[in-house]
Amino acid sequence: MRCAVFLFYWRFFTLTLMDLLLLLLVIAAAVAVYFFFVKSRDEGTETPRKAKNLDGAKKSAKALSAARRFAALHQYQVIAPAQIAKDGKFADLDFIIVGWFGLLCVKCVGLGGQIYGNPGDPMWLQVDAEKRISFENPMRAAEADTRLVRDTLFTANLRGIQVETVCVFTNKKATLALPRGTGHYTLKDFKALLGKSKYEQDKGVDIPQTVDAVKKWVVEG
Repeated sequence: MRCAVFLFYWRFFTLTLMDLLLLLLVIAAAVAVYFFFVKSRDEGTETPRKAKNLDGAKKSAKALSAARRFAALHQYQVIAPAQIAKDGKFADLDFIIVGWFGLLCVKCVGLGGQIYGNPGDPMWLQVDAEKRISFENPMRAAEADTRLVRDTLFTANLRGIQVETVCVFTNKKATLALPRGTGHYTLKDFKALLGKSKYEQDKGVDIPQTVDAVKKWVVEG
């Protein structure tokens, strides 16, 4: 009789222990799955870091260095700085490459964070972890800069010279949410641009005379 009672309690205790272990395994698995999904969700919605802008000479340093190497190789000249003021108008350029092909004006943008905009929008948007900042569409500003540089040449009776302005985003930490065909360049794109054959064409531009015509209107930054 005592043996039967012992066996009964032993079997009951054994089943209960197995059930308890199984329950603990189920709970552990559920907790692991929960934390996996919570971590995945948090990583997907991580708050972006505060944007670090490149200001002053820093925003154009690498692009200007590439331009100087390119100019030295082709016996061109670089005007830097190249902020121009004429007849109440202002061109905020970082530098200008003057060659036999004409003029390549460069406007550098050193903003970090996420950049949003469309070619036709008057204002674009910079977003970082703390704030949203509107700024003038640099592509439109580049078009106005081109017109002013061309006007300095007209004033010196230099006509028919090609003038082009490009906008280069030089901050590697910037995320450019811009449509294709916007016309902007990254630093890598700009370096590749300088390798195009159109900048080696000889269109008879008098480089020293053209440089003097533009420098007459350059102001201190």
